[in-house]
Amino acid sequence: MNWLIFYTEKQASQKDELLAFFKKNKAKAKGFLVEKDQNLEPSGLSATFKGISHCVFLDSSSPAKNASLAWGYALGLGLCVYAAKSDWSGAVKKLGSVKDFDGYDKLLKFLEKNFSSIAREDLRKSAWAKLFKTGNPFTGDALSVHVKKDNRDIVQTYLDAGMSLNERTSDGTPMLNVAIRAEKVDEVKWMLEHDVDLNAVSKDRGYSALMDCVWKKNLDLAKILVSKGVNLDFLSSDNQSALVLAVGEGNVEMVRLLSDAGANPDKADALGMSAWTYAKLFKRQDLLDIMEKRHHGQ
Repeated sequence: MNWLIFYTEKQASQKDELLAFFKKNKAKAKGFLVEKDQNLEPSGLSATFKGISHCVFLDSSSPAKNASLAWGYALGLGLCVYAAKSDWSGAVKKLGSVKDFDGYDKLLKFLEKNFSSIAREDLRKSAWAKLFKTGNPFTGDALSVHVKKDNRDIVQTYLDAGMSLNERTSDGTPMLNVAIRAEKVDEVKWMLEHDVDLNAVSKDRGYSALMDCVWKKNLDLAKILVSKGVNLDFLSSDNQSALVLAVGEGNVEMVRLLSDAGANPDKADALGMSAWTYAKLFKRQDLLDIMEKRHHGQ
């Protein structure tokens, strides 16, 4: 955010207090003395407002010529305007985003109470503008492209614009599964630091994120999910568990990881078979030995 405070000499102390407030909240801000500064002439307005996102007008009296030009320029740019209440502020509300207040104290209290939400909204707008400028549609499919490539800055821009990491592609694949199928270890670690559903299920394969790790034979990714408390015994659309998939692949280390973490070797699939019975069928004594301590069936 970048704030511009319009004030008269009478409001100099209020301007200083606002500048201190914005500095404390890590927002850029500058004051503008209406009575003396000649940059409010039409020829100087462009430079005055360059990079500004929010304005504060402290003078509650009807604006002088130069100040009225500033009002018009701010509204024309679509900036958020906060002002001391006057006949003027009430009249221009319909022309743009204007909030006016009965006195400076109420204006300051509003900013103190709502500054976090104001900052979030400004970040959202900036992110939308960045996506538009770079030609990135606001869709799950577009986000997934950058997740696959671990384009962290652009992924973060989507989040700033209001999209969730729980967004899905058009075929129903959650972003966490997208990152796992692309085997982007750093991206997965980063995603798990955010509000992402660890156990979301893809609609295309009916797999959880853990099952996609097994499918990709990626032990490192599986370890990361296990450490985060993933559901070990989730059953896919064909009623198979991650442990069944690991046994089917003959993946000794994956079976060891899942079994040691507590996966149930007796969980039956649609055919009534379990990881244990598949291991017996395949004559894999090594896998049976790993699962023995958690086996309670026949």
